[in-house]
Amino acid sequence: MKTVIHKLDDVLSAIEKGFVVCLFSALVGLIVFNIVTRNLFRVSFQQSVEMAPTFVLWLALLGATLALKNSRHIRLELLLRFCPPPVRRIADAVTGLFGAAVMGILLYTSIGFVENEVAIFGRGAWLSVIFPLFFALSGFRYLAQVIIGKSSENRTSKGSPSPRHDSMAV
Repeated sequence: MKTVIHKLDDVLSAIEKGFVVCLFSALVGLIVFNIVTRNLFRVSFQQSVEMAPTFVLWLALLGATLALKNSRHIRLELLLRFCPPPVRRIADAVTGLFGAAVMGILLYTSIGFVENEVAIFGRGAWLSVIFPLFFALSGFRYLAQVIIGKSSENRTSKGSPSPRHDSMAV
């Protein structure tokens, strides 16, 4: 079970990384295109200007799910650094389950949000599907961390922060 979840997590991560690269390239191309057409031809395309913040939102939320996968998100673990490993494992399991529960609630709510957006604004509102996607991926990552056992023990050794995560942990 752990290996299946771990492999699924890796496949999702590879898809997300590819999508982030494509989105970022499209964002840069869109902005360069708009700058060139505006400066050379005195024409600006309003839709390209409106799409840029949407691309940035998608990049930020997909980047956040990747940070969660790699345990590179901001964690408040000051007290956990000084706790014995069994306490850290319990705390990681509790916070992982709590995070998954919150993401599940937000996923349910965001599906209704997308339905309302599409009903009001039409086809273009499908871009708001990033919200349920983000909450679903984040919820999966929280559950995967609980099941696989990615814990604060992996980030710290004997109560001292590892160099890789020292700047990320608060």
